[in-house]
This record gives sequence, structure tokens and C-alpha cells, in this order.
Amino acid sequence: MHEDERAALRRDMRQRRRALDAARQREASLAVCAHLAALPCLKQAHTVMAYVACGGEISLTPLIKQLLDGGRALALPRCEGPGRMTARPVRSLDALTLGEYGIPAPGADCPVLPAEEIDVVLVPGTAFGRDGGRIGQGGGYYDRFLPQTDALRVGICHDFALLDRVPVQAHDQRMDLIVTPSGVTGMPGLRARKHTD
Repeated sequence: MHEDERAALRRDMRQRRRALDAARQREASLAVCAHLAALPCLKQAHTVMAYVACGGEISLTPLIKQLLDGGRALALPRCEGPGRMTARPVRSLDALTLGEYGIPAPGADCPVLPAEEIDVVLVPGTAFGRDGGRIGQGGGYYDRFLPQTDALRVGICHDFALLDRVPVQAHDQRMDLIVTPSGVTGMPGLRARKHTD
């Protein structure tokens, strides 16, 4: 269902992301991180799960460093097998090792953080719809992980990747907020989660 459309959208978005030069990537990263830092839900959160960008995704490194410098609890994903990942607490980006798909990740010796302890999950995506729909990279990692937690789901993408709608499937997890370099888009009508005030 929609699989050809989804595959074409992924290809297009990946090409557009990789076409951005380093200056535009950095500008997008700084803008998104500034929007995120100003969100009340992030200010109130005790534990935030972020990600390490790859393939032209919006980098959250400035925000991650800010959270760590402020003594906030931060978790990053670690792939545990096909379609399965865990959240692992980190205290420094220097402690990361090369994980699946060549993405830096917490080591296997880092303890697993129970998903229910996370207040906000910052979610990368290939494309998002203004109704909260998300298309990921195709591995299903976030679609399997997000149902384990009531954390607020914040999708992160470039402006061109926020569309009126995306072709979602039944298992695709929806977002509560989407943040792009231009600003924050709320998703009305989705169920309430933690720290939404």
C-alpha cells in the first residue's frame, strides 16, 4: 500500500538533504536547536531522547551539548538488531562508538534506559505530514520503539520535508510536534502525553 509512493518520496528527500552544503546544514541545525530549546515541553523534561544525525538529517549536536552541559538526562538510540533499538543514557558524545549503519551510538556496556522514563523523544524522519504522519528510513526502528513510551514525540526535519500529507501505513507512528528550521508545527487532536503544557 503506497509503497511505490513511499519509496519515491524517500529517494527524493534523501537527494535533497544530501544536496545541501555544509553552511546550509549548519544553519538548519542551529535554527532547529534554538526552536527546540525554547519549547516548554523540553524545558520541563527530565529525560530527553535525541539522535545522532546521518545522511543529511538535521544535526542536534548543539542541543545535545547544551542539555549535557546543563546536567540534563539524555539518551541516544542503539540498534539491537533488525528493526529493534533501545535507549541508552549518555553523559558525553566522546563516549559513543560506531554502531549500526555507521552511526555513532552508545556502547553495549551502557545500561538500557526504560522507555517509560523518557519524557520527550526527538525523532528524525525522511518526511512528515502536517497531520503528524511520518515516513522514516524504512527500518521500522522508531515505529517499534515509540509505542513503548508515553513520551512527547517531536519530529525533526528540513522545511522541504514537511508536507501537507505523507503516505503512512497502519504501523507508522505519529508525532505530537514537528520542528523545522522555520518553526514548530503542533498536531491537534492527538492523544495527550507527558509534559504537553
